[in-house]
Amino acid sequence: MSKDKETKVRRRLSYRTKWIITLLLMVVAVGLLVICFSQGLLDFKPGSVKPNDDPEVVETDSADDGEGDEPKLSEYNVLISEGNGGTALPSGRVSVDAWGSITVSFTPQEGYEIKAVVVDGDDKGPLTSYTLSYITADHTIMVTFEKLPEPTPEPTPTPEPDPTPEIPED
Repeated sequence: MSKDKETKVRRRLSYRTKWIITLLLMVVAVGLLVICFSQGLLDFKPGSVKPNDDPEVVETDSADDGEGDEPKLSEYNVLISEGNGGTALPSGRVSVDAWGSITVSFTPQEGYEIKAVVVDGDDKGPLTSYTLSYITADHTIMVTFEKLPEPTPEPTPTPEPDPTPEIPED
């Protein structure tokens, strides 16, 4: 074989080999995606890209017969509590749909200010409202209020009376 023909054969084999490798990689990638989707290993809900075997995720049947004492698995509880000196709206135990959100507003009474808002043990500082989004677990929100210091009155000087002259007696 001449040198030109040998080079063309090598080049042709090289291109052919590249195409075969590319095709095999594509087949493997598509196969892996099919396996992951069929096994339920991929979850594309907002805010969550994790395997479905995570302990926080509970799979349920879509049929709800309303019987039994088991809590609805499509709802989560948010416990909202406030200290003395103000209010939180809403307050108490609030049920929120899975992947839902809730906004809580905090209002201090007259003579008080918001000291801290604590969400699941994490101090967020003195906020007037807080929003939980994409809820996938139970949460607690606690707000504390602090009494404002009483202003101390500034003393006003009292004027001294003019001295009255004494008149000597003769």
